[in-house]
Amino acid sequence: MTDQSPSRLLDKIIIRVPDGMRERIKRVADANGRSVNAELLVLLEKSYPSQTKIDEHIREIAAAVENIDPHERHEFWRSIFEKLETIRKDTV
Repeated sequence: MTDQSPSRLLDKIIIRVPDGMRERIKRVADANGRSVNAELLVLLEKSYPSQTKIDEHIREIAAAVENIDPHERHEFWRSIFEKLETIRKDTV
């Protein structure tokens, strides 16, 4: 009998973690209602967002720039740069 589940077709990465780290990840995963694998995928997605997600953010910014009052642009750009800085910090 072979296991033909869809997850068997996905790429696999085996990593070695220091003593105690797997248990720490498991505690956080349990608290978030996820498996260890799902918890790690959430963290990896934050660090390595898909190009599609980045493109969506760029389109949102471009649409917002088109609609902004010229007198409010300075505050708008300050807000955008703050958001980008937050994203940068979250991915480092």
